[in-house]
Amino acid sequence: MGEGDQEVRALMIRYQGGSLEAFQEIYAQLAPGVRRYLSHLTGGSEIADDLLQETFLQMHRSRAAYNPTYAVRPWVFGLARNIFLMNRRATRRWAKVYESREDLPEFPVLPEADRLGSHDEIRRCIANLGPDQAEALLLHHQWGFSFEEIAGMLGISAAAARARASRGMADLRLALNSLQSAQAARRDLVPARESVLRKLLKRARA
Repeated sequence: MGEGDQEVRALMIRYQGGSLEAFQEIYAQLAPGVRRYLSHLTGGSEIADDLLQETFLQMHRSRAAYNPTYAVRPWVFGLARNIFLMNRRATRRWAKVYESREDLPEFPVLPEADRLGSHDEIRRCIANLGPDQAEALLLHHQWGFSFEEIAGMLGISAAAARARASRGMADLRLALNSLQSAQAARRDLVPARESVLRKLLKRARA
């Protein structure tokens, strides 16, 4: 458990004892990352803010059940995912997730993918990955969870979590290569078209 995890764990123990200041500090440290995670799950929907509030309300309700031997961050992210799934089942809004590719959620470029393409290219390719692969990929490479922590959050084995993230990265590389090849082909086509047009104009004037 890292130094940051130890700090949040100590805050959580204080919060279990009734410290409002500890809750405020936990919120300040975790809410931005949880908000980005929920924005990814909901496809950038405004409902992510509502789910964020529900997540920390659930954390308050479940604070007595928190086991201090475990890291707080994956526990809270797991609560956020459960809140999202409950909302999805209740509202069936999941059918519209990523329906519009023009308003994709913001998230940092994955360090492993940074050299493979632009921020916008990576965002769009991740949005087109299978949901299981994209989730494991982002949880591990973006938010830094171990495969054991991801396994606990998703209810799968650590090996399955690793396989999903690995397949997601492989598919991301393939998608980026295909996208960039298509873009290069279009760029090469422009001069060729201009050359043909110049020849046609020259013949027309002759």
